[in-house]
Amino acid sequence: MRRTDQKRAGGRTLAGDAYEAIRQAIRSGRFKPGDRLRFADLQALCGMSVTPVREALARLTAEGFTVLDDHRGYSVASLSLAELRDITAARQLCESEALRLSVEKGDADWEGRVIAAHHLMSRIPQVREDIPSAMREDWEARHAAFHAALISACGSPILLEICEKLFSRADHYRRMSISLSGGMRDVAGEHRRVMELALARDAEGAAAVLRDHYGRTAAALDSFFQSENGDPA
Repeated sequence: MRRTDQKRAGGRTLAGDAYEAIRQAIRSGRFKPGDRLRFADLQALCGMSVTPVREALARLTAEGFTVLDDHRGYSVASLSLAELRDITAARQLCESEALRLSVEKGDADWEGRVIAAHHLMSRIPQVREDIPSAMREDWEARHAAFHAALISACGSPILLEICEKLFSRADHYRRMSISLSGGMRDVAGEHRRVMELALARDAEGAAAVLRDHYGRTAAALDSFFQSENGDPA
């Protein structure tokens, strides 16, 4: 049995304890967005060797809380709640309008793209088996394809380009949200509801559910940081 897998009281592991300690330090603002994370500092914080700290950082990186640079090592992800709120508002505005237009203009081919993209996304789990709080990369690719299909018939290449850029800008916030919301959200149900309303040609209803879908993602992160009075905005 590896040292980091050894159980502590209550069934906890060394790597799990290191994960909780580092994540709490990020949450409270002890480590600021963009701060470089040095192993010596983290070992002192956690009171343990480098191996469980390294495993904790791998998990935090998969969840979007930290990033790994080949030259600088690990650092805290550049998070700003002000940016998150701005991205969310922009996505709610632009993508809901693109969806509304797609519902109005979309033909049978558009319906087929939406159904096919949703089917592919729903065929695989959202989270990784080894790290249940982290998103699978293949699911994220299919997730992106589903959202792209929903708005693909809007008729505006410029609007589609804006929506694509906003989707990318929201990436690490989305990853963090998944790790925080866990089973509290029925993400599959939210996606299915958007699709059903879109295919039923309920443009306003589909747009409203999509706006709520993005709002829930932002709310998970907002609550996480605000509860510690550690708003990094």
